Amino acid sequence: MNIEAFIDTLNTEQQQAALDLLWQRLAAGPQALPSPAWHGEVLRYRESNPSSKPTMSVSEAKIDVKRMVDERRDSQ
Repeated sequence: MNIEAFIDTLNTEQQQAALDLLWQRLAAGPQALPSPAWHGEVLRYRESNPSSKPTMSVSEAKIDVKRMVDERRDSQ
């Protein structure tokens, strides 16, 4: 059985648990995950063309992203 077929046998809760486990393992060794070249291109662009929007803290950004996700979910 390939990995995709195995994942298809899992219920949503099990898939979430698998995703969490994979994320923990990947995050534990980020040096093993090289960023693709386009990441550097985007970073260079953003550094040379900063947003005109006001800056915010990480906690404020998380709240803002959660609000946007909730709005999108509610509109579906």
